[in-house]
Amino acid sequence: MGKLFVVTGPSGAGKDSVIAKAREMGLSFATVTTTSTRAMRPGESEGNPYFFVTREEFENKIKNGEMIEWAEVYGYLYGSTREDVEHTVKKNPVVVLKVDPQGARTFKSLLPDVVTIFIQPPSFLFLEKRLVNRASDSPEVIHKRLETAKVELQNLQDWDHIILNEEGKIDEAAKQLMCLVSES
Repeated sequence: MGKLFVVTGPSGAGKDSVIAKAREMGLSFATVTTTSTRAMRPGESEGNPYFFVTREEFENKIKNGEMIEWAEVYGYLYGSTREDVEHTVKKNPVVVLKVDPQGARTFKSLLPDVVTIFIQPPSFLFLEKRLVNRASDSPEVIHKRLETAKVELQNLQDWDHIILNEEGKIDEAAKQLMCLVSES
């Protein structure tokens, strides 16, 4: 049975970047692909970074008990299937999942041995700039993401570990992730 690490943080904090850099630097781990109802963005494909389904398909998965955790985030449903999580944790020594804070709290309540890691942006201004420059959301969605981030950044005590992802220091954040995984 493997160890499950749940990486979370506000939109735009750099969760994907920190995880990818840690893998590039040699961290070996399995992951579970999240299922989402949001539309595919340019450069994405089925299974990268999500399994894309309709709202109806997702709601059927919830109704049938297939989702171990799920949340509605900015009008879209995101979640992990019970089968994918259980299978991946059984077959791999280290599993790293990236989920939003709602999902991370659900994992922690269902699986107390989960290690939660919050990726903290260097500042709220940086977060705002990153979301605007990403140019993938409307101003209304960016505003909602920033309002949610304010609350998330006031609840850092909810997480087992916090990694500050400072601008231009992705290697340091990735090394911290690697250390947390190797120490657990």
